[in-house]
Amino acid sequence: MSMSCQIMDKSESGGCGCKIPSSVLTKILSQTAAANTVSDDRVVLGFESSDDCAVYDNGNNYLLFTTDYFSPIVNDPYIFGQLAASNAVSDIFASGGYPLIANSIMAFDPEVVSVEQVTQMILGAQSVMNKFGVSIVGGHTIKNSQPLYGFSIIGEVEKHRLKKNNTAQSGDLLVMTRPLGVGILANALKAGVLEQSDLAPHTLARITGDNAFGRTLSECQDVSSLTDITGFGLIGHISEMVGLGQLDVSLDMNTLAFYDGAEALAVAVTSADSGIFANIKKYAQNIAYLAELSLARKFLLHDPQTNGGLLFTVSAAGFAANQQAWRSICPDLSVIGQITEGTGKIKVC
Repeated sequence: MSMSCQIMDKSESGGCGCKIPSSVLTKILSQTAAANTVSDDRVVLGFESSDDCAVYDNGNNYLLFTTDYFSPIVNDPYIFGQLAASNAVSDIFASGGYPLIANSIMAFDPEVVSVEQVTQMILGAQSVMNKFGVSIVGGHTIKNSQPLYGFSIIGEVEKHRLKKNNTAQSGDLLVMTRPLGVGILANALKAGVLEQSDLAPHTLARITGDNAFGRTLSECQDVSSLTDITGFGLIGHISEMVGLGQLDVSLDMNTLAFYDGAEALAVAVTSADSGIFANIKKYAQNIAYLAELSLARKFLLHDPQTNGGLLFTVSAAGFAANQQAWRSICPDLSVIGQITEGTGKIKVC
């Protein structure tokens, strides 16, 4: 194959849409958890909460540890590198911390993906890591038919600023920081229905943007829970917030923002074996539709996001006190629902 091969050509399912379904992971972990006989009181968070980072008490602060890598959702290798890095550091920011060092994880077929393409991937990622002062200290590269790229990152957070994904409080507002629809746009690009040149500059800037805003949110004690929206879609990540079954969420569809063109393309580019259908199946018991909803919008609720925005809960008073400052940093900020006492249901209004 020629060296001009598009990197998405060898991508079976792009970005966070290539995740193994959470139902499969849950089954595997349930059968293997007992094999871990090591007990360490310094491990603050591990597998148990499906949170964004593992958390380790190093004395003064908490160390944060995360690993994230995926296949391409764009053909531009430089932008793919930016996405891989931004998506990986997002987990650190979603825990309220800041990244320190990173190891790269890369796989590609050198007979298909050219040296120049790989170089551009690395340069794109390095531009993001430089922005946050992250040292890439090593890594591992293997030969693989599907190109993969990402990072394992160590970060740090002050103990009082750690944010978890399942500590929402009744009465809180549910807030989202970025539009939905990355997975659908990626499917359209792969199918040739959409060209990268068709994406508006502001759309591409959002998709490749960072979630450093999470560090700002960690300053606010009124922010009760925080996560980023990735492979399990909006509904999946809201489900984690109410996973203990004592809360409900009223989700207002009229307040949700979607990337330009995503709603119009959703049905045409979504196949039965997509991450969307895996998410629909997994979270069907968690969701109640209280209003008529188009198939496209149902797909968007479950669309796997690559480098998606942040999702957080905050008291009404806390939001009122901070919204002006927050919107100056994050113009796409929108209140999309409210947390109430309940049984773990997401009520789509």
